[in-house]
Amino acid sequence: MKIFFTIIIFGFYHFASAQPPENNTNGNVLNTSPTINTIQNSLVSPDSITTVQPESRSKRNDVRREKTESKSAYKVKSKKSQSIQSSQIIEQEYEQSRMQSNTRMISPESQKKMESELDKIEKDENASFEYNLYRYTLTNYDVSKESYINEAERLRPNDSRVVLQKTANECVKGDSSSMRLYLEKLTQNKTLDQETLDYTEDVVLSSTGNDLLITHGTKDTYGVIHYQLNHPNSAASLIVVSLELMRSNDYRELLRTKGVLFPNSNKINTAYFQSFCALNAQKKIAVSLTLPVDYLKSISSHSVPFGLVLITGNQKDLCLSDLEKLWNSKLNKRNLTLHKSQQAKNYAKNYRPTEELLRRFEAQKLSSPYMNPSKDFKTKSSKIKTPRKN
Repeated sequence: MKIFFTIIIFGFYHFASAQPPENNTNGNVLNTSPTINTIQNSLVSPDSITTVQPESRSKRNDVRREKTESKSAYKVKSKKSQSIQSSQIIEQEYEQSRMQSNTRMISPESQKKMESELDKIEKDENASFEYNLYRYTLTNYDVSKESYINEAERLRPNDSRVVLQKTANECVKGDSSSMRLYLEKLTQNKTLDQETLDYTEDVVLSSTGNDLLITHGTKDTYGVIHYQLNHPNSAASLIVVSLELMRSNDYRELLRTKGVLFPNSNKINTAYFQSFCALNAQKKIAVSLTLPVDYLKSISSHSVPFGLVLITGNQKDLCLSDLEKLWNSKLNKRNLTLHKSQQAKNYAKNYRPTEELLRRFEAQKLSSPYMNPSKDFKTKSSKIKTPRKN
């Protein structure tokens, strides 16, 4: 007998809130430490210049040259200092925008502030890498501006921030070959670590049979895509919809060609997310539990947990026995059983809604009399008696 799902959210929001808005601090596009090119010079500081002696013309010429060089050094150091300061401001503003719990958008005030600082960096010829990196980063993944990130890649091909931005750029374009290349770089630099790869494999397995899978940030999005590209026969028809990449007009146009509908707004926030789910309600939708709880709450009355996702939209009737099969036969659960890192512990919290559902299901099965043999049953004889004839 199948027992149909009821909406059981026992402690659900406590579990869901275990994941921060951006589920990876190392995966931020911009690091917290500036990496302005170091300017090597051995110019003499003005404080070290000796007093000029009038009797030495050669010495006076040397002092003039040293003063000129020192002034030049000051200008270089001043530009360097300004570029570092501007880089720090941009990184801090961008970091804060990624940690918001109810929107993926950069506020107009932050955008204006970062662009102002970028103008200052542009004046420093020794900060070409930073200028090109930030110039692309602040465009919300605009493919027409990819020449900037390409130049940053030419200057520092293995910089983790460059690899992240190039990955995003190729995802927005839908270039599978390039996506595979940069996703492998993310595994090599440990942005996509083993804990994440194992977790996102379970996210995909939880989403099998759905049309859309909505993800949030860096690790869940790229981990899922990495799994799909390397397992083409598993959930091949599942369309990944990243709230992070949805800021890009190019990305939304790419998804429209696949039949995905979008609200008439450019503000990617909780209201937009709720409208998006409503517009696409004729499709089967899975929502990653790595989304901030504010997003999950907005659709809670129309969804149930299933593995590592919430399912909503035009779903077929699912049973707790289906969930039990998923848990026992499909999910790897390595973040529960194998990995011991803090990240694994964070990921493990997102398994708890399903664990609670299955705990209740098991208790319900054990409490059903028809599921158990009678305690009063006793065999009186080991011999089989022949029935009497009437």
